[in-house]
Amino acid sequence: MKLLTPMLSLGLLLMAAAGAAEPSKPLVTLSVKKQLLDSEHDTRGRQGSTQKKVYTLRVDVVNVSSSPIGESTLSGDALVTRAIGEKEKIVKESLGTVKVPAMKPNEKLTLDLGKVSVSEVEWRDRKFEEKLEEWRIVCKRDDTEIGKAVSNERFETLSKEVSTEEPKGPETQGPARRKLRQFRN
Repeated sequence: MKLLTPMLSLGLLLMAAAGAAEPSKPLVTLSVKKQLLDSEHDTRGRQGSTQKKVYTLRVDVVNVSSSPIGESTLSGDALVTRAIGEKEKIVKESLGTVKVPAMKPNEKLTLDLGKVSVSEVEWRDRKFEEKLEEWRIVCKRDDTEIGKAVSNERFETLSKEVSTEEPKGPETQGPARRKLRQFRN
């Protein structure tokens, strides 16, 4: 009898430690796809042409837990290759936040997150193509992360190369603008 009480308390302690060591499962799963919203093409003749596209990230949120989840928020960041001056640099852009309504178990919602405009500018001797490279989407409820989706492992690698400069778009930079300024002066 004297041995039973310490053994029982030791067993409970080990079970609590084993439960704490398990990683917590996400309450929601996120699947993300790049979706084209708008496309515009402008031809300028000899000076070049421009093509603009607007993308959004379409996120499928699925409640994989066995209990309902209250309202939460969906937010994220995108890494975009932008034409800045004469060079292409990777820039981190916020996709904003979207409220996710309360979800029942096994319920699926589809939401659009953010808008990213990219341009393809062609000048006489050079072509700039901006691209939506990678993204990371996080679903939080009361400042607790309940789900996460990353486009792939390149996100962490590319986020280290992120430019801190503000993008100024290819329309305001480059050889065509410089020639116009030289002509005016």
